[in-house]
Amino acid sequence: MENLRVLILGKGRVGQAVAYYLKKFKAAKKTAFFDNERQIKNFDILIGALPSKVSEKGLKLALKYKKDLIDVSAVAIPFYLKHKKEIFKKGIKVIPGCGFSPGLVNLIVGFEWQNFDKIENIEIEAGTLPAGTNFFFPFTWCFEDLIEEHLEGFSGYKEERLKDIGEGEENKFSSSPFVKTREGEENKFSSSPFVKTREYESYFIEEWNSLLYTFKSQNISFRVIRPIGFFHFFQYLKNYGFFKKENISFTKKILTEGKKDNITLGLVKISGICQQKKKEVLWRIFSFAKKQEKLNSMQKITALVPVIVFNLISQNKIQNSGISFLEEIGKNKELFQEILIIIRKEGILIKRK
Repeated sequence: MENLRVLILGKGRVGQAVAYYLKKFKAAKKTAFFDNERQIKNFDILIGALPSKVSEKGLKLALKYKKDLIDVSAVAIPFYLKHKKEIFKKGIKVIPGCGFSPGLVNLIVGFEWQNFDKIENIEIEAGTLPAGTNFFFPFTWCFEDLIEEHLEGFSGYKEERLKDIGEGEENKFSSSPFVKTREGEENKFSSSPFVKTREYESYFIEEWNSLLYTFKSQNISFRVIRPIGFFHFFQYLKNYGFFKKENISFTKKILTEGKKDNITLGLVKISGICQQKKKEVLWRIFSFAKKQEKLNSMQKITALVPVIVFNLISQNKIQNSGISFLEEIGKNKELFQEILIIIRKEGILIKRK
């Protein structure tokens, strides 16, 4: 199956980053962006990177033309499950939520699942911050999707302070998976650019993540991280009409034209029982980008995952037809380690405690 031809659905930031890594890894025989349905017959696999308003189009096209689909688009999981039988009947592979969060974080949870006798809690926190300054938000992915996500409402809003991520004393903010280093203690992430004192705010979100369906009985929470003051800034823009239909183009231009060094980070905290003892595992993920780089930190970490998964499919390492969520792939230790090795080679910092 090597030398597959790839058609990318979506020409936005993530779609462009997927094309960048396909070219860099020389992973595909042919790569193109979707323009019309007549193209599809000339390609073997689809990679979906569509904005939310048309995100379901990826699966619809995959079913119509019997093409495998790796989907980064934000599609509600019930939509995939609704078509589960049809996907299997047509003999195609569909891998939803194949990005960062959901995506890489799901892969980690799947890997850790076999290391516990019983998992009691799963906490996931992810977001983007400016590197070296506060009061600025780097819009690193689809502007319209980000605005829509936040317009749906803030819940569980909480301000916190983050200092020198590393191993150390337990964070006083028990609801956050962050760990605070003691003053003067050597930072385990001293090579990371994210070592300065930083304030941030985070809040709970409702996320269409397959973990909620794969691990139904578990206590699972998702939180997003934003720079300090983002909540009030967003509310200000909303109250003064910046997100109205007639103003959104102007707002997008103003908010996205400024570029700064940026960092995308994620934490996955899993707690439960192993050999009749309490056990807790914490994964830290960091992606960093200079403002002048071709890809920002979110593009890097989000686009890497589907391209690596594409390579595994082309090498027949993922063979089963039907829906495969990333947590299911993560249960395969060999595939998990292979994916992790490539991600780390591309400069993404991933640590397990």
